[in-house]
Amino acid sequence: MLRIELRQKFRSNGLIDEVVVFGTPEEYLQFAELVNTAINSTEPIFLESDSLVRIEISQSEYSEELFTSLQNENDEYFSMQDWAARDILRVKGSDAVLRKLSAFLVDLSGRGIGYSYISEFSESSSYLNHSPEWRLHVESTESPRVH
Repeated sequence: MLRIELRQKFRSNGLIDEVVVFGTPEEYLQFAELVNTAINSTEPIFLESDSLVRIEISQSEYSEELFTSLQNENDEYFSMQDWAARDILRVKGSDAVLRKLSAFLVDLSGRGIGYSYISEFSESSSYLNHSPEWRLHVESTESPRVH
């Protein structure tokens, strides 16, 4: 299972979310398959992780850009504790955008050990500026995981 860490970065425009994803090539391929499943689904598709965070993938014809957002179940924040307890990474896009994301994840799985940023996806496809930054680590299938 993918492992997801949530971090925050200070930038000149304020505090931003950073999502760090760790997984083997096979786990990124499974992620890509779920993105493809979401394209043909009327309901969101969920990807569980080894972390408290899960990824919700849904198709939205109204979103010509990839949109990701760190939220809680109801997207309601009545306190700082609610904000700090966000545990759903929502991923939305049109059919075309989700197909490009799936292809990006398949390509990522074949690059070997190392990491990439979602900004590489945005070089060829639109990614909303207010979305969290993603750092995607590809790990060896042979190395033991530290949790």
